Amino acid sequence: MKDPKKPTRANNNRSSKTKEQAITRNITIVLVVILILSLLFLAYTLFGGGGNDDENSFLDNSTESSSVSSQSSEEESSSESESSESSESSEASSSQDSEESSETESDESEDEDEEAVEGEWEPVGTEQTGEHVTNYSEGSQDRIEIKRATSVATGLSENDMIEWWVGNAGDQQVETTVSNKDQTDTYRVVLKWVDGQGWQPLEVEKLSDNPYN
Repeated sequence: MKDPKKPTRANNNRSSKTKEQAITRNITIVLVVILILSLLFLAYTLFGGGGNDDENSFLDNSTESSSVSSQSSEEESSSESESSESSESSEASSSQDSEESSETESDESEDEDEEAVEGEWEPVGTEQTGEHVTNYSEGSQDRIEIKRATSVATGLSENDMIEWWVGNAGDQQVETTVSNKDQTDTYRVVLKWVDGQGWQPLEVEKLSDNPYN
């Protein structure tokens, strides 16, 4: 009769298979782990490296875009500066032309007015006595004698004379602006009062136009 506690051949075979299965399972786990690690490394190499390339490409494109934008801004700034300089040059030229034109017109206007003539006229006489104070009122003795002196200085007849202006020109002096009735000849005359002798013409200027008409 067999001893139940003594290992049999069947028990030994079963134990051996169990060990083999355990070893196989461990090897399989190791292989799976290695495979997973390999896949992860491959994925990192493919996608991680590609991402860097894309990032580098993006940085390159961004740098090129920034360079182009900077160059464009510099060109626009240069263009605006040239435009501003051109505008300032045009304004300066226009201002200079305007000043030259104004000076030319002023010179022509001065040339048109004949130079003032200072003569050796004598006082025209007076009926006034005592201390003299000029009376500019129409019809006064001063106005009558001023008109007479102006007629002597200009050669215009008192009957053919329009008095446009009679005013103060300084101490005991008056200035008159007169023309003939046809208004073809206009004169500016400066007169001086001489005590006891009346108004004396000092200066006569023929005008190119009548400033009071």
